[in-house]
Amino acid sequence: MRVLAAAALTAASVCAGMLLRDELHRRVQIRSQICLFLRQIRLRARLHEPLDAQIAALAADRELEKLTFLSDCAAACRQGAPLPQAWIDAVRTFARTHRFSHDETRLLMQCVPALSDADFARLEGLLEWYEARAAQALQEAQQTDASIGVLIVRVCGVFGLLLGILIL
Repeated sequence: MRVLAAAALTAASVCAGMLLRDELHRRVQIRSQICLFLRQIRLRARLHEPLDAQIAALAADRELEKLTFLSDCAAACRQGAPLPQAWIDAVRTFARTHRFSHDETRLLMQCVPALSDADFARLEGLLEWYEARAAQALQEAQQTDASIGVLIVRVCGVFGLLLGILIL
């Protein structure tokens, strides 16, 4: 019976490590999609498409499916909410559920309100600045994933194994 308990504890620890590693992978995917979103906005801005229409179109894009705040923002705009407030509310909710840092949340929350107030001449520069910050966040997430991802699974496995040995 103790052997089964030790094996179950080891397996549970390895599974917990794999879940933590998967969370790191999700962070990379989300930040990658944010970079793609900003590139898409920059390309669409050259066509002088209104920002709320851009967000509504990008909310339906399968490549941006993890960015649920886009559809939340588009839905709020369809219900009559002003774009800047709809964006801030949607990003705030998304950031809470995906554990964004304070700086990442603030940067993403400021993005659309700043863009909606900018004239076309300033828009390109603002988008480049936001893209650079998003790329930096993506690079940090990738480094964390690469350096800690495998280590988490191994440490959790060893910890579970040690606990299993103590049970025996």
